[in-house]
Amino acid sequence: MELEKASARLAPRSPWQAVDMGTQMFRRWAWPTVKIWLAFTLLPFVLLLSVAWTQEVYWPMVLFWWLKPAWERPLLAWYSHALFAEELTLKQLFKRWKQYALPGLFAQLTWRRLSLARSFNTAIWQLEGARGEQVSQRHQVLHRSPSNRAGMLTIILLHIEQFMGYGLMALIYTLVPWQFNLELSDWFFEQSLLQTVIATCCLYLVLCITEPLYVACGFALYLNKRTWLEGWDLQLGLTRIGRRRAPAGAAAALLIALLATPFSEPAQAATNDVDAMHSEQQEVIELLAGEDYMPFETRTSREWKDRDEDAENSSWWQEFWKAFFDRADDQSSSSRKPFSIPDNLIWAVFWALFAGIVLWLLMKVSSQLGFATPSRKRKHDIPTHVAGLDIRHQSLPDDIAGAVEKALEDRDIRTAMSLLLRVSLATLLREYPVPLAAGSTEQHCLRTLQREHGNATGIDVLKPVVDAWVRTAWAHRPVTEEEVRSLLGQWQAVRFVEVEHGDPA
Repeated sequence: MELEKASARLAPRSPWQAVDMGTQMFRRWAWPTVKIWLAFTLLPFVLLLSVAWTQEVYWPMVLFWWLKPAWERPLLAWYSHALFAEELTLKQLFKRWKQYALPGLFAQLTWRRLSLARSFNTAIWQLEGARGEQVSQRHQVLHRSPSNRAGMLTIILLHIEQFMGYGLMALIYTLVPWQFNLELSDWFFEQSLLQTVIATCCLYLVLCITEPLYVACGFALYLNKRTWLEGWDLQLGLTRIGRRRAPAGAAAALLIALLATPFSEPAQAATNDVDAMHSEQQEVIELLAGEDYMPFETRTSREWKDRDEDAENSSWWQEFWKAFFDRADDQSSSSRKPFSIPDNLIWAVFWALFAGIVLWLLMKVSSQLGFATPSRKRKHDIPTHVAGLDIRHQSLPDDIAGAVEKALEDRDIRTAMSLLLRVSLATLLREYPVPLAAGSTEQHCLRTLQREHGNATGIDVLKPVVDAWVRTAWAHRPVTEEEVRSLLGQWQAVRFVEVEHGDPA
C-alpha cells in the first residue's frame, strides 16, 4: 500500500467524518461502481427472479439477499485500488475474483452473515488477507474503543434502503394505468405475484445505489481506524518533510554511503533485517493500540444551551427541568452517565425489543416464504361492510333479481352491480368464513377466499362480479345491461347446500 498515491487526505477523523469521506468517494466514482454492481449481480438477479416468477416461490429472492456479502467483494476491491490511483477494469475484476472474493466469504455467509459491522470487517479478510487466529487478533485491535460506528452505519443504510424502495414502489403504483390495491395489509401480506415482482425490482434498483455507498462508507471507516492506530498521517507528513530536505542532504547522504561501503553486510542479511523490522513494527503498532498506551474514555454529559444563572424571567417549567437535570447530574457525577442507567440494562431492553420485532415480522411473512404450518380452522366473524358496502342480510332486499331488474330499468348500472356484489359477498362469507381486517376491499375478499378455499362453489362466479364492479365503480366504465343480467343468471345458477354457518341464501 503506497500511502503517497492516495487520492484522499488520510487524517484521523471521527467516525461520522469518515462516513462522509465514504460518501464523497461514492459521489466521485458512482458510475464505475454502479457498473460493477450491475456486471456481477444483474444476471444472477434475473435468473433468480425468473425462478421465483415461474415457481411462485420466494426463496430465490431471499437467497439473493443472503449473498450480498459476495456481491460486495468486487466493489471493495475496486475502491481499494482506485483510492491509490489504480482503477481496475471489469476484466481484471473477473480475472482476480478468487483472490479477493473467497477469503472469509464462508464465514460471512454463515455465522457472521447478520453481523452489523460487515462493511468494516470485510476489509480484514479481503485487504489484509488475515487467516485463522490472525482474524480474531485483528478484530480485537480494530474494534477497540472508541467505536467505529459500523453497526450504526448498517442500520442507517438499511432504513434508507427501505424508504427509497417503498417510495419507488409508491411512485410506480400511482402511475400504472390499472388498479393496484395500496392497502398496508396488501403491501406486506396479501401481495399478488405481479406486485411481488415489482417490489423486488424496485428493491434491486435501490441496491444499485445503496450497496456501492455502503461499501464505500465501510471502507472509509476501516481506513480511518488504521490511520488512528498506525499514524498514517504522521508517516505521510514525515515523508513530505524528508522530500523537502532531500536536495540539501543529498551530498551528506552520498558521503555517508561511501564511508559505510566497506562495512556493509551481504544483500541477504539486509533483506532479513527488513523483514524483521516489519515484524517488529507490527508488534509495536499492536502494543501501542492497547489500553496501556492508548486509553480512550467516552463521557456523556448534558448542558443547558445559553444558560444564564442570574436569569429571573425563567418560567416555572424551565426551573423544574433545570433542577431535575442538575440533580441527575449530581447523582451520576461518579460515572458521568445520565441518570446512572447501566449500559447493560439499556442494551438488554434494546435487543429485547429488536428480537420481538423480528419475531413478529417472521411470523407475519412466514406464509410468503413457504414456512407456514397448517393452522387450525376456526370460526371467523363475518364483516358487516366491505369496501364501504353494507353486506348484512337484513340490509338486502328479499327479491334480489327484482331489485336488480328495477335498477336496470332505471338505467342505474351502479346500483344493480352493487346489489349483485353485496349479495354475492354476503352469501360467500357466510358459507366460507375467512379472516378479514376491518375495511377490507372487494379484491382483498376475493383473494382471501381463493387462497383459503380455492375455486369452491360460487367463488369462481365472484371474480367476474368483482371485475365488473371495479370497472363500473372505480374505472367509470360501466358494464352493459346484458352483462349484468348474464352475471345475475350465473349467480342464480349457483346452489348452496345447508351448512353450519347459516341458512342458504
